Amino acid sequence: MKIDYLVCLINKKYFIIQYGYCSKGARKLKKIIMLMSLYIVVKFASSATKFLNNIRCGNKKSFTPNPQFLKKEDGLSAKNILFLGSSITYGAASHGISFVEFLNIESNVHATKEAISGTSLAGTERNTYVQRIKKEELSKAKYDLLVCQLSTNDGRLNKSIGEIKKEYDIDAFDVKTTIGAMEYIISYVKLTWDVPVLFYTCIRKTDPYYEFLVDNLYKLKEKWDIEILDVWGNQWANEQMKYDNTLFADDAHPTLKGYRYIYTPLFKEKIKNILS
Repeated sequence: MKIDYLVCLINKKYFIIQYGYCSKGARKLKKIIMLMSLYIVVKFASSATKFLNNIRCGNKKSFTPNPQFLKKEDGLSAKNILFLGSSITYGAASHGISFVEFLNIESNVHATKEAISGTSLAGTERNTYVQRIKKEELSKAKYDLLVCQLSTNDGRLNKSIGEIKKEYDIDAFDVKTTIGAMEYIISYVKLTWDVPVLFYTCIRKTDPYYEFLVDNLYKLKEKWDIEILDVWGNQWANEQMKYDNTLFADDAHPTLKGYRYIYTPLFKEKIKNILS
């Protein structure tokens, strides 16, 4: 009997099935395999469609910052604030609009947004946090507060974590490490503007690197007397994310709805407490 071989691709694994021309079992198995393949394709397409619909719903025009909602509040109105960060500060999943625009348009914050997606705190590359904060146009401006995102990219980019130094001298910090970059930024702000520093953490899936970084951020708070907005550890914020899939595009990046109802209220309360 002539034997052929059917090679089927299922879930990225190859299976070789031996069958003959007159084998009913082989034809039945072939039909099962085809149905399984079709099910996988339909399931994937359904999940992708649902994912995209959630993002579209979360980025409806009704959720954008609205000047009609302007409310001038003590600690926010007319305050000059520099926002340093990456994709969460930029608004990577919400058309470049983040809590920064909400604070600017609806709370009259004079905001300077220095944010580039995918960038790290540490490093000597041009777009890292430590390099961008030293821009000449920023150094000449006056600010009431620096808000800095605790980047989720350093671990992904394999940056060394480093360690907290005993020294306070800006030249003592190794900016090629994440903690060294954080200390450099804090020291630079105090030397350049002498204003409060607020670091904020980001909601994201479990990540040992980021968790260790957050722990060290609290140690830096003790050393430098900085402020922390711990969104990553905020139970209420994390619960909202679980109940409403339209608040975030993925495990970390908010939609407009997520910025309006989670990040912005937390920032408003925290900044008012610092600057009032």
